[in-house]
Amino acid sequence: MTRGKTLAGRTFALVFLLSLVVMLASALAATAASFRSYEHEAEAKLLAQASSVADSLESLDGEEAMCRMLEGYPFVGLRCTLVRADGTVAFDNEVPVAELDNHLGREEIRTALELGRGITLRKSQTVGTDMLYAADSMSDGHVLRLSETRTSLASFFGGMSLQLVVSLVVIFLLSLLAARIITRMVVKPLRDIDLSNPLENDAYEEIQPLLARVDSQKRELQAQNEELKRAVSLRREFTGNVSHEMKSPLQVIGGYAELMEKGLVEGEDVPRFAGLIRSEAESMRGLVDDILVLSRLDEADAARTEDVDVAQAFARAAERLSAKSDDRGVSVELISSGRCVVSGDNRLVEQMAYNLLDNAIRFSPKGARVRVEASSELGVVTVRVSDSGPGIPDELKARVFERFFRVDESRARETGGTGLGLAIVKHVAEACGGEVRVEDNTPCGAVFVVSIPSIAM
Repeated sequence: MTRGKTLAGRTFALVFLLSLVVMLASALAATAASFRSYEHEAEAKLLAQASSVADSLESLDGEEAMCRMLEGYPFVGLRCTLVRADGTVAFDNEVPVAELDNHLGREEIRTALELGRGITLRKSQTVGTDMLYAADSMSDGHVLRLSETRTSLASFFGGMSLQLVVSLVVIFLLSLLAARIITRMVVKPLRDIDLSNPLENDAYEEIQPLLARVDSQKRELQAQNEELKRAVSLRREFTGNVSHEMKSPLQVIGGYAELMEKGLVEGEDVPRFAGLIRSEAESMRGLVDDILVLSRLDEADAARTEDVDVAQAFARAAERLSAKSDDRGVSVELISSGRCVVSGDNRLVEQMAYNLLDNAIRFSPKGARVRVEASSELGVVTVRVSDSGPGIPDELKARVFERFFRVDESRARETGGTGLGLAIVKHVAEACGGEVRVEDNTPCGAVFVVSIPSIAM
């Protein structure tokens, strides 16, 4: 796998190049400034020498005396030229006078004649090299000019080659050291980030949003992991409960069927045994139906979304349970007010109504009345299902909506039911965006209250 670029590597390279360029530019600028200062000093010195020689010639009488004096003057490394006012050359210590042309057009001569002094740097027309010229005019019209060969900037650098090489090596090493130190300083806070606690890091302000996002995603993942753990735990518990609930009727069916198969049941007892088998089979079918409903509710996309009249759903559920309520001598009273329409799955809302009524009928004594009140106020549809059964202890009210939970396990076979009815009620209410709770009835029994947001007209 190809290794990608690192922040430390890129930072180091950029800082190193920047440091190297800055240091080299600074060194070149300093050298150029030194060269320029050296040039200014040389110009001032040469101009002073020209003035000094010119002053010495002022005291002499005649051009011949001046030339004799100049012939004996110790000019070391300097070229001396005496120019008449008309530009002709009277004396030159390096080139025969006869070979020299008129110097009136020379810049330094012209400036000296106009201003008294003149200095210039140019290429000599006579010797063909760069020369620095300093000219000083005399009272009799003559101009004394001194010149010396100048060293170019390239030659100046060439003469300092050793020093320049040493300087470049030092600059390279300093740039390398500076880049390494700066890179470590920049990258260290990033390397020290503790991703297990993103918001507790003393990191750069620019990466705080990133750390906040990491912390948010970390919390989301932790919450998802917790939900997955709870889901796995619930699924295991649910599977165990289903296995337990199905084992009992299967054992009863298997036992009675085996007795009948072996001819151990008298003829007059066969209908009774067959009825017991049918009863246990119906219990198993009810359990399977409830499990399928819960499975549909667990799949968020499985439920339809439509307008559901809750009052009508309870009316249909009461009609379906009429035979059971008549058999137990329990009457069901339905009262509705307002427009009790919610958004949900009509099948599931009716299943919720069926389970609430079935629960109330099963636990109500003979001759009792189950009261259903449906109303719509302030954008909420509220249904209250009241029974006059044994009621629910306060410490168990929060658990009655758990799967397979029964308030009185000893009466489970007597009252019937799968233990999933109220769990289905809770899931349906939540799927519609509502909730369900249980309250005490007066003087006895329980009241199940379902609250679901209504649909505006």
